[in-house]
Amino acid sequence: KSFLILLSVVVWTFVTSTKHNDTDNMQMARNMGMMMMGSPARLLKKTVLVTASDDGSRLRVVTLTFANPGGQCLGVRLDMGDVVKVCVPDYKPKSYSMSAQREDEFDITLKIYPNGRASGFLDRVEIGEEIQVFRKGNKQHNPEQNVCIIAYGVGITEAFPIAEAELAKSENTKVILMWALRTKEDMFWEEQINAAKEKYSDRFHLASIFSRQEIEGTIHGRVNPEMILDVIKNTWWDKNEPSENERKMTRFLSVGTKEMMNQTDNMLSSIGFDMPEHKLLV
Repeated sequence: KSFLILLSVVVWTFVTSTKHNDTDNMQMARNMGMMMMGSPARLLKKTVLVTASDDGSRLRVVTLTFANPGGQCLGVRLDMGDVVKVCVPDYKPKSYSMSAQREDEFDITLKIYPNGRASGFLDRVEIGEEIQVFRKGNKQHNPEQNVCIIAYGVGITEAFPIAEAELAKSENTKVILMWALRTKEDMFWEEQINAAKEKYSDRFHLASIFSRQEIEGTIHGRVNPEMILDVIKNTWWDKNEPSENERKMTRFLSVGTKEMMNQTDNMLSSIGFDMPEHKLLV
């Protein structure tokens, strides 16, 4: 720790003593600081889950498999929503959900955005090259018997591992996973999700929501308060309004952009599930 403090002083002294403008100095200090706080993870494999469409309406989704830094697990708690912070050159560290964690390696699954600073950087990393990563997370678990997780698009990469973890923790836990997408072609991990449905039977329910397709057995539209309430009523309470006790035994988690998650919290509050009281992770 003392060494890192000394190194930080040396770096800052070097940066401020060289002939750069203030913006360059701050950027150099930030980049060096990121290098000090991160650990090197070597890219082992790239797997394409969703291919991009020619018209740009569907973006590519890939899984990147990295070796654990120094052979040591990062300590990311998938069930608690911890994230991997990726140090992006000339940019701020970017948060990504760890989609899988194994003894010697871990996965990050992400959507590649046109001109994306962070996703573009990761997409350009070659097999065998290293990136700097570190763990971040301090959420607390607020468990209950009924758990509804709402995933927007690629947010499933955090939502599904948490759903599996909740189901594995207690035989009394029931989980609804609502996955909102544009079309069925945007889906991936169908094999893993079907395996979970078979393993946990009536304790695990998937509600697929497509905004641009109408398919039998799925929901058409965008997530709204009435849709959420209908799904949980039909799945858990035989289409009846939940009792006060049933409401107390229900927790929610949404995974998407900050705007989407804030909107979802407002939707849930509007149907009687006040936040953060009913949050699964706080």
